[in-house]
Amino acid sequence: MRCVFLGSSAFLGRIEGETRCAFWAEEPSTHGFDATKLISLDLAMTPNAALEGRISWDAVQVDDCHVAIGGNLGGSTLGPRWPELHLYGAVYLEEQFRAKLPEAVRPSCPPSGIGGHAYEHTSVLYWPHIDDPRAGKRYAGHHAEIIDERGTVVRVRVYPPGTSDAPHAQPQTMWLDLAAPDQCDVGPRSLTQIAPADGPKTGALFLFTGALDA
Repeated sequence: MRCVFLGSSAFLGRIEGETRCAFWAEEPSTHGFDATKLISLDLAMTPNAALEGRISWDAVQVDDCHVAIGGNLGGSTLGPRWPELHLYGAVYLEEQFRAKLPEAVRPSCPPSGIGGHAYEHTSVLYWPHIDDPRAGKRYAGHHAEIIDERGTVVRVRVYPPGTSDAPHAQPQTMWLDLAAPDQCDVGPRSLTQIAPADGPKTGALFLFTGALDA
């Protein structure tokens, strides 16, 4: 039904093929470039590969690098092909793939040395073929606080990812409809936590960032 991705820092440690590599989730100089801490994956096992029918949706390992609303890069930036592989960047691992990694190498979330809640480093993509208004849509997690509401339309204070616990964080204020899937993740099993009326006023808000590339 969907792919949930958790972000990690990524330091390239080994090239295993045109799209396969291994990376460290933490600065390798802190552990002496320990090869046992490398995480191996195929950077071509992405949602776009599933969309094109080259892999099944259950085989997705990592998110694509994609352009989000506003022109900012989202998703994974470590790759994807030799010799253009970037030596350092971000990798967004699909949660089922990540869960199968040995605990000793499984990246922490939030990433080491980065603040905020885990959901501030999480994104979700709903599979395009499902019967759901969120089909094919991407959402990114933020920490948010409801400060005013008019039914399902709320005014929220939204923190840039990773900054909700920073002493000088500068959140943005905006109005949005918490019932509109073209604005935020709402519906069955939604990752958005805040809600109007008697719902929580502080917590995760997954904002729409764009659609899966055709």
